[in-house]
Amino acid sequence: MILSCINVVSTIPGLWAVDKIGRRPLLLWGAVGMCASQFLVAMLGTLTTGQDAQGNIIVYNVAAQKAGIAFNCLYIFFFASTWGPLAWVVTGEIYPLKTRAKSLSMTTATNWLINWAIAYSTPYLVNYGEGYANLQSKIFFVWFGACFFCIAFVYFFIYETKGYSLEEIDELYAEVSSARKSAGWVPKSTLAQREAGGVVETAQAEAEKGSSGASHHEEPTV
Repeated sequence: MILSCINVVSTIPGLWAVDKIGRRPLLLWGAVGMCASQFLVAMLGTLTTGQDAQGNIIVYNVAAQKAGIAFNCLYIFFFASTWGPLAWVVTGEIYPLKTRAKSLSMTTATNWLINWAIAYSTPYLVNYGEGYANLQSKIFFVWFGACFFCIAFVYFFIYETKGYSLEEIDELYAEVSSARKSAGWVPKSTLAQREAGGVVETAQAEAEKGSSGASHHEEPTV
């Protein structure tokens, strides 16, 4: 219940900050926070617990276990305020207009497939007994490695798309070759300018159409 409450409440600042701070900084520092939290949980669990011959867990330091719970809560905060909501925002923006529907379908399917694979394999990785890996708290080193990969992925591949329309994002990808340089990119024209230009072009087209129609209906002079 505590972890679920932290998850729900922590999502709110993430929704507010996505257009205030930007996608790239939130994802990067969120991954850093998650990575540090998972590493500390792994260290505290591995160094302050043991196991007897029957596989029962022996706790040597109760305070360290409480600290591990606290860092688990901190991990949930970092995830729920950054990667939880922002991953769906980014995947909804980065794909080209022609392939957006299929790409988002593949993204969602992949997300749930990996969720299933982790949920299915984790008991075999953690538990004690024949046919099990018996990693116990060491499993958090695996999650630490995954979070470290997230840091590198954001740094090298995630573009900053805050405040851009979908058309501008396509233009961003076409003009900027490195995600690290995306924050300084400025579109050639703003959305308001393009909309104003479209209105002017429409008005001109209608005026030309009207004048052309009027010339065809003029009565010949005798």
